[in-house]
Amino acid sequence: MPAKGDGLVSKYINRHFSRPLTSLILYFWPNCNPNLISIISALTGIISSILFCMNFPIMGGILVQISSIIDGSDGEVARANGRTSFFGGFFDSVMDRYVDVFIFLGLTFYSLNVLLITHAFLLGIITIIGAYSISYTAAKVELKEGINFSRTIQGRDTRLFLVFLAGICAFFTDWAIPVCLISISILTHVSVILRINQVRKEKDLE
Repeated sequence: MPAKGDGLVSKYINRHFSRPLTSLILYFWPNCNPNLISIISALTGIISSILFCMNFPIMGGILVQISSIIDGSDGEVARANGRTSFFGGFFDSVMDRYVDVFIFLGLTFYSLNVLLITHAFLLGIITIIGAYSISYTAAKVELKEGINFSRTIQGRDTRLFLVFLAGICAFFTDWAIPVCLISISILTHVSVILRINQVRKEKDLE
């Protein structure tokens, strides 16, 4: 039950775990409210951010990836039991934005192990702006015909997977977390610039 717009991580990794999870949920609770799954995913992500703040990066990274997998189940459950709705998609998107802020704040606090406070928080702010901008640009053209943004590696699934990898790599070096923030900042801001250029070209063709 892949969703339209799945990134590479969702398509080739997350769905292999979310589909069995969805089947299990539907087996025990056929009429499950998908919004409840969105809440569970959000809480898992928030807990992961707390673990990063408490200097438990490996557990934090693992929970980030679990949150990402659970986040794929809400849509699968909704489609399976016929409970898809505009509110459900809207609610899930809003929860994702809150969770992203918590996660990047957790990474920012962890980065204080190797960075000065001003550098760490500046990096965190830049990363949060990039994550929000990539989501905002997608939302702005969602209903615009003829414009489709690539989401192969630009999606939230990729960002969270990078956080997961950074959490594991932090076992070897604390620099893994700042490098992760830098990588996500570059990925998101470059993607936003490319999207702006894409929309400009599409407009010129009208």
